[in-house]
Amino acid sequence: MTDETHPSKRDGAAFGQTSRRAALGFLGTAGFAGLSSAAASASNGNGNGENGGNGDAGDAKNKAHINVLTNPNFITNAADDAAPFGDDTELYDPGPVSVPLNEIIAENEEYDAILNRPLNDGKHQIVEPPEGYDRDDGYDEGWKPITWGEYSEVGGHAIVGGTNPNKGTRVNIKVEDGIPNGQYTIWVVKFSALAEDSDLDPDDPFVTPRGNALVGFHNLGPKFDSDGESENDFTVDGDGDGEIKLFQEGGELSGVPGFRPLKGEDIDDPVEDGPVPFVGEADDYEQNAEDLIRIDNDLREEDEIHFVGAYHYDDQTWGVYPGPWHVNHFSAVFAFDA
Repeated sequence: MTDETHPSKRDGAAFGQTSRRAALGFLGTAGFAGLSSAAASASNGNGNGENGGNGDAGDAKNKAHINVLTNPNFITNAADDAAPFGDDTELYDPGPVSVPLNEIIAENEEYDAILNRPLNDGKHQIVEPPEGYDRDDGYDEGWKPITWGEYSEVGGHAIVGGTNPNKGTRVNIKVEDGIPNGQYTIWVVKFSALAEDSDLDPDDPFVTPRGNALVGFHNLGPKFDSDGESENDFTVDGDGDGEIKLFQEGGELSGVPGFRPLKGEDIDDPVEDGPVPFVGEADDYEQNAEDLIRIDNDLREEDEIHFVGAYHYDDQTWGVYPGPWHVNHFSAVFAFDA
């Protein structure tokens, strides 16, 4: 296997109308509302609040702590129960195929061969590299099942720094006690304030406790480098510690949970040609549609941002797509007051 797997051809027609339930599999965004109660309050331009949510007293205002994600759409046990579990419980990914990646390359024998299994299979056990794993040595040794005790130890912090008008917002994410030698990517998930007359219910799984609704996501850092690949991946060391430092540039979101397709003869690639619409309708939100489907160059201008760390248990990354065999392992939450 290679370290990087980037689909080179995408069929825009594959991005058809998708049910809300099915669409959750793309980033595994279901139930973020229940996971976001720790979102900290912050004044616009300052970042995370000092005493609320992810931040402890004395923390910098722009700092949020990393917490493990327990949503059953992300991680279960063998019986499909929701975390937390006993420390020795082995973990499973309930739905490893991401939407619409499975539709784009489902019949592609090249990728089936690279990944050594069909894209459209079901639940997988989550595994971790063997002790002393060297990524350059390939897969000679078998990987071992990971337990809840190991998985739930993840910590660290995220810091939102200053903004460079030419580069975007500086983001530093430091992971501690992650999966040793694990391959990770980071996603910036955007939530925006709802209008008072919105049809989206506060109990909707797409709405956080602060009343912000899920709009879409963008990979951390520049969407594409000079080779057309994203730059949001990093690995942790044998102790599970690692760090990624990038500027988050403003730009159109890479994906959204609604997956209603853009229409038109010139729409061949929803990523390159523009994102599909957000959850709900434009008049559900305080922002206008043009602003909604973009990440601001200054992240602190957004209503709520989650940095989500995806662990790739096949050791692959997929560019601006999360990929089929990943679990959303942790998040750090920033909520900004106007």
